[in-house]
Amino acid sequence: MDKRTAAELNRRMLENVRANRTDLASQEITIPAESFQSPERLAQERASLFIHTPQPVAFAGELPAPNSYLTLDVLDTPVLLTRDEGGVLHAFINACAHRGAPVASGSGDARALVCPFHGWSFTTAGKLRGRPADACFNAPTSDTALQPLTVCERSGIVMVGVDPAVTQAQVDNSLFEIADELDALGLAHFRALDRREYRVAANWKLVNDLSLESYHFATLHRDSVAQMLSPSAVFDTFERHSRWAFPLKSIEDLAEMPEEKWPESLQGSCTYTLYPGVMLLINALGAQMIRAEPGAHPGESVVSYIGMHDPHSDPQAARQAYEFGGDVFAREDLPMAEACQRGINASHRDLPLGKNEPLLQFWHQLWDKANN
Repeated sequence: MDKRTAAELNRRMLENVRANRTDLASQEITIPAESFQSPERLAQERASLFIHTPQPVAFAGELPAPNSYLTLDVLDTPVLLTRDEGGVLHAFINACAHRGAPVASGSGDARALVCPFHGWSFTTAGKLRGRPADACFNAPTSDTALQPLTVCERSGIVMVGVDPAVTQAQVDNSLFEIADELDALGLAHFRALDRREYRVAANWKLVNDLSLESYHFATLHRDSVAQMLSPSAVFDTFERHSRWAFPLKSIEDLAEMPEEKWPESLQGSCTYTLYPGVMLLINALGAQMIRAEPGAHPGESVVSYIGMHDPHSDPQAARQAYEFGGDVFAREDLPMAEACQRGINASHRDLPLGKNEPLLQFWHQLWDKANN
């Protein structure tokens, strides 16, 4: 984050802390219960927000060198990300051109990606490299290469289009509104720590909602996050994206010194939400990504929690921060999302979003707009 932005956010957070307030929306709104229950709504969301929309799926630093690769499942599509020998990023459907078996699993480095079924091998640029009994087949053509997907890396984030209808221009411009802000974070230089994957018995929006308000800090996170962070948040929107910053409790120390002597870094934590709803959690040691996507039914989601460390930070301290955040997310947040889903299913009651939950309002209105 650049110094000017950090100073502005520190000033606004300090004002909120000293006034015992948070940024507010203009009024309360209501979200219908069917938003979390309706199969028809889920089908609309899968199409408009996921299949036909570029998806932030990884950090560029998860593919750190030529011939590195990473496999993912994005909705129902097995995705293979690679860097070829020249370091150029590619995305493919992770399916061999022979019978459709995956040609890679997990992540790593390899000059050749070999299908475990019949041994067909491919370069990291997706071309057929070799196959047993080659004389039994016609000469290689484009039909024997891995099937490409549109992909780009922007501001250290990998964006993928999982449907052939998603154009390269859409993928290239998907972070345009917030690119300058993200560029200042230097995410392209961050390096991978770990990935965690969860299957959660809750609607994907309930999982996202956990990272879009601080109202729950004092109760749900009383003995964890609330010990360090204040709920006196500030928020900003960038057309289809948002930024949410909340301060360390120690930020009140800034009130005792002139601004020209303030630290140049953000005195708190910052969450950027990238359309259609992927969280980037930024702190002094590194970054995490939380990606929730719809499952097969309204009350199911698939969630990834990905950790990176800033190369200028202590990797061990960055890992500890990643594991602390991940443990809180898994032990406190995700069980609460599942409990909320059960309660909504039982009561069928619409949900009020208060004025003190402005980002929840922003994102639910944005999701509603995409489905109308």
